[in-house]
Amino acid sequence: MKQNQIRKQPSDEIRPFLDNPFLKDFRGRDMIYTKDFYVAMYKKISEEHMTYVAAYNSLGFSTAVLGEDRANSAGKRAMQMAREERLFTVNPSSYDGSVPREAMGAMSPLEELAYLKARNFYLEELVSAQKKLQSALADMTISSNPKK
Repeated sequence: MKQNQIRKQPSDEIRPFLDNPFLKDFRGRDMIYTKDFYVAMYKKISEEHMTYVAAYNSLGFSTAVLGEDRANSAGKRAMQMAREERLFTVNPSSYDGSVPREAMGAMSPLEELAYLKARNFYLEELVSAQKKLQSALADMTISSNPKK
């Protein structure tokens, strides 16, 4: 029998939680959580002063079914991700650089930095396109003038 055999069907203990929005995937008995899960878990632990088990239960999982070890592992992982600054990373590609800053509303400093990077990239591409357009128009004007 293979040691790393991965089941395609979820185990009976995981099955009730398949529609939880914080569950990204499963591998056998292992649950793979979304990044939003770890952010929510961290906020419940640090801001609402919940235990790992209480935070895990409040996110729609049941330690009565899944066990407290799973909740403790998830809580420790969320705290470690926050310490390593991997929890609140913001990707500039998730922002539309064509939208003016005034239309973006309130943003955290990290979100604003990501937005400004996206905006800078957009404006650089816009300037490049304008230069190419002017060059193409100049070429068309020169070629359309009749020779004397």
